Amino acid sequence: MPVEGDFDAGDFADRLAEMSDDELFETMQELEEESDDIRPDERDSSDVFAKIALVETAIEDRFPGQLLAPYKDWQQRRIPS
Repeated sequence: MPVEGDFDAGDFADRLAEMSDDELFETMQELEEESDDIRPDERDSSDVFAKIALVETAIEDRFPGQLLAPYKDWQQRRIPS
């Protein structure tokens, strides 16, 4: 995975703040899937984990005291029965 040196945490956080709840949760899901493909020796050069931390913070800010429960609930609703 290439090094993404142009990652701007402030800009990313601003974009997260403008997202709907569904968009925020979809972003988290995409990042989690992306993180599964990162080899351990490439983790230090990837910004995926920093992005995940920012999305977690955005979710916790929107849903105080609930940690990631709203995201987990959203995931459960999306699983086909």
